[in-house]
Amino acid sequence: MGIDLFILTRSIKPELENIQGVRRFVTDYSVASILEGIEGSVALVSNILDYPRPLSTFTRASSKPREAVRRASASSLPKEQTELERTLLSTGWFIDYVVPRRNRYLNDGGDAIPVNVAGQSMLIPGTGNEPLNMTAVRDVTRAVGKLLFAQSWERYTYISGGKATWNEVVPLMKETYPQMSVKYRSLAEYIENIVANPDPNGEERIISEYGIFSASRAGDLPIDKVAAHREKHFSGIKFRGPRELLAEVEKDLEVIV
Repeated sequence: MGIDLFILTRSIKPELENIQGVRRFVTDYSVASILEGIEGSVALVSNILDYPRPLSTFTRASSKPREAVRRASASSLPKEQTELERTLLSTGWFIDYVVPRRNRYLNDGGDAIPVNVAGQSMLIPGTGNEPLNMTAVRDVTRAVGKLLFAQSWERYTYISGGKATWNEVVPLMKETYPQMSVKYRSLAEYIENIVANPDPNGEERIISEYGIFSASRAGDLPIDKVAAHREKHFSGIKFRGPRELLAEVEKDLEVIV
């Protein structure tokens, strides 16, 4: 079974050209623009991280009764939204950051991301011993592709490549990058930064929120749910961890993981 894919994007992206089965729609994320972009679609997958407008706009647009959208999956959805069958994707940390920028689609994230390959440094939230689920972006994409064919969705869908700690990632990184420096920032420091930076869109506040995600164990997904959803929805998908991604780059310096 195939999927005809429409990608909503703010601007024309050459890397999306000439891909079979993929069409693009440039949108300003207004309700009218989104309605035009999703017309005739039966499902909407949102991976937008933007504060706060696009998500609420998607909610209003996709719930219009005139349109065909019936399902929505996202990394964030408001609790009061009831018009759609929807699921919230819980994936833990995207582990693609263990490889250089040229080998991943994700942009660098500065201090918000514990691994900085370009800067040969790691800034680890908390003690580094907090368990955390880690997943590769392309593995999430494959999982979502299979999820679209599920008969029904639960409120939360758990997708994970595996569970580890940042301290366990450190020796893996040092094998490839021996000069990698390691520093730690405590949960208390992140909380203090939140208090000192009340603007929810401010860079320091966002960095601290990312840090709290690791240090508070918010990224530690329930083992039973992860296993159940993998068996129910994602059989046949080979989920990769940080070691596998590093090995792929060692084998092919130009690969996109």
